[in-house]
Amino acid sequence: MRRCFLAAGLALLLAAAPLAALGQADTLTLATLNCEFLTRPRVHVKFGLPFDLSDAPQADRQQWAQPGFRDARFAEAAQAVAQVLAGLDADVLALTEVGDDADVAELQQALNALGAVYPHRAVGTSRDTFTRQHVAVLSRFPLTNLIAEIPGRESFIEEPDDPETEDDTGISKGMRVTVQAHGRALLLYVVHLASERGGYEQDQQRIAQASILRRHYLPALRADSLVAVAGDLNDKPGQPTLLRLRGLDDIDADLIQTGHARYFDDDALDTRFTYIFQGVRQQIDHILLSPAIDAATLRGGIQARTVDHGNALATDHRALVVLLRLRRP
Repeated sequence: MRRCFLAAGLALLLAAAPLAALGQADTLTLATLNCEFLTRPRVHVKFGLPFDLSDAPQADRQQWAQPGFRDARFAEAAQAVAQVLAGLDADVLALTEVGDDADVAELQQALNALGAVYPHRAVGTSRDTFTRQHVAVLSRFPLTNLIAEIPGRESFIEEPDDPETEDDTGISKGMRVTVQAHGRALLLYVVHLASERGGYEQDQQRIAQASILRRHYLPALRADSLVAVAGDLNDKPGQPTLLRLRGLDDIDADLIQTGHARYFDDDALDTRFTYIFQGVRQQIDHILLSPAIDAATLRGGIQARTVDHGNALATDHRALVVLLRLRRP
């Protein structure tokens, strides 16, 4: 009799094994953070000085002109940003408002010193000679197939009542890289679109930039590739830039907005902002996902949160973090 019970129990375990396997998942955590002028030529902005240092008091100009002073302040700022990033414990970091490859390498070293090791980095080409800002990715997983600049131009009209004000734009701070994680290839776009502080003209420019990006990732979307778009998009959910970028105003498949309430815990719905402008909480930093990513995750396998770091020197933005629970192939 005992032998029969043991045999029956073993049969039940074997039968249940495939069902248990269905619940297994590989996790991949993506995070995006605007690092607020973590670029060596403009890092003085982090320390309360005007964007154009020539507008600062003479004593400050002299101090920042001293040999090694700017480098020391950059190292201090990189350490502050690294502390915030290390606390996110993300696998892939999509960064905006960072410097060139040497600057990002110093940030990478600061993270390593904190025990947050990101062996892989990729830095986009910047056409923004005004701010000197770049976008970048730091990753625990290998990065391949870097496209350091998103090509293309798009026209827009600066003044709605004057078609003669037509201009065109490109994406000055954007890149794409492939993240090789858990046997899957994730096409990750990191972009920083035109500021929303420039009024209607820059609103139209930003929508035009969203069109460029939408055109670039559509072939991958149509091929059911895993596609993610992350970074400072300088617009809020439901606004024209996000509608265009996600594809809600065309007939192709739409990107998923991880800022939606369904991806946040119920008690964290009032934390869904990444920036405060003139006292108003806004989510302008985003992580958007293709339907193929949704299909590759377990049910309820996309979870989002923002992080209030409280480190004023690091950045005036909050990080957005998205956890993916991917079905094992």
